[in-house]
Amino acid sequence: MDYASLPSGITTRVTLLPGTDADWASWQSAFTRAAAAAAGFVSVEIIPAAVGLLQWHIIQRFRSAETLGIWRGSDARQRLMAALVPLRAAGSGAPDEEMAPDFHSVSTVTEVITTTVTPGQEDAYQDWAARLQAKQATFPGYMGTLVQAPLSSEIPYWTTLVRFATPAELDAWLGSSVRTELLKRADPQVSSWESHRLSSPFGAWFPPAGDRPAPAAWKQTCLVLLVLFPVVMIEIRFLSPLLAGQHVAIATFIGNAISVSLVSWPLMKIAVFFLGWWLQPAPAQRRRVEVLGACTIIALYLIELLTFMLLY
Repeated sequence: MDYASLPSGITTRVTLLPGTDADWASWQSAFTRAAAAAAGFVSVEIIPAAVGLLQWHIIQRFRSAETLGIWRGSDARQRLMAALVPLRAAGSGAPDEEMAPDFHSVSTVTEVITTTVTPGQEDAYQDWAARLQAKQATFPGYMGTLVQAPLSSEIPYWTTLVRFATPAELDAWLGSSVRTELLKRADPQVSSWESHRLSSPFGAWFPPAGDRPAPAAWKQTCLVLLVLFPVVMIEIRFLSPLLAGQHVAIATFIGNAISVSLVSWPLMKIAVFFLGWWLQPAPAQRRRVEVLGACTIIALYLIELLTFMLLY
């Protein structure tokens, strides 16, 4: 096989039958365990395409195209893919595979866990981690996991990202008796571990709404740009001449202070109020709302650009 033509990461897309949650959870843990034991393994990430959908993405990354090719053709992976057949939706066909995208995250809350494994206990640790993943995947709000092997002697720990739809659902798993009991069994394999939560980039402006998670990071960024751009343009037109005699550091500080204040209140609150329908759509209307919202944002960008081009 010509491995030079292969990427070092692939995404396998799978559409599941309704009601296969328990079997899917077990399959995930078995797949992660097998991939982590393969030569050249870097990471495996299992995430849903969107909240409420039965389509999942299995992102597998290896150190080279050759080791990825060996993994794809391995007996262990072939057996796992065969075991997946009864779980797939009728008419969905064979799982689609394509080059893996860059690391990304759906709109979720994420716990980052770094684990240092006792030397010689790697296999036992992976068996334990597979049991842990099989349990967490059955909890409400589970939105996927990324497991990354140690990258080098400078980064000698395993990294796990555990994603849930809401902070409350993540806390329910982290504080569950099931997880507590499993953690007790990890003592011989784990020499140290740390855990912390990733917050969204603009979390205070975009909190979860009821049972819906905070908006995706790219939507948050789009809205910040929408309200920040006109503020900066107005400052250039009216504020900059007033500060022309000041030192550049002082002038920049004053401009930034005003920009941040205006964006934080009231502009961002106004933008979130009027575009909330796009930021956190209902799952049943997600596809239509996403397209309409993206078109609306683009139209607003164009209006801002044309307005300031004419004024300047």
